[in-house]
Amino acid sequence: MDPMATLAPHVLTAATVILAACAVATLFRTLIGPRMSDRIVGVNMIGTQSICIIACLVLRLREDWIVDIAIVYAMFSFLAVAVLTKMDIGVYRQWRENQKKSRERSGVRRDGQ
Repeated sequence: MDPMATLAPHVLTAATVILAACAVATLFRTLIGPRMSDRIVGVNMIGTQSICIIACLVLRLREDWIVDIAIVYAMFSFLAVAVLTKMDIGVYRQWRENQKKSRERSGVRRDGQ
């Protein structure tokens, strides 16, 4: 019997558990991140880790149809990051316009005079 054939399921199981633990740690960091950009990167990272977990399950269970789920999940993860980024850009622009209007109302110019 091939030693790699007996060792591979254990390695894949260990990799899945480690990836799941990293995803949970990333989730906590995403929730407490100080800036929105940190949260967006955290969501992207969790999506990537989830896809890696699914890939490990594909190899461990030897079920090819699970790859389709990973592909669909990758598309949803990409769309979520794109939407969050667009939303963050819009919020930043609105904040910047509000700051500019409040400076104009108070009579403070940008060069401090």
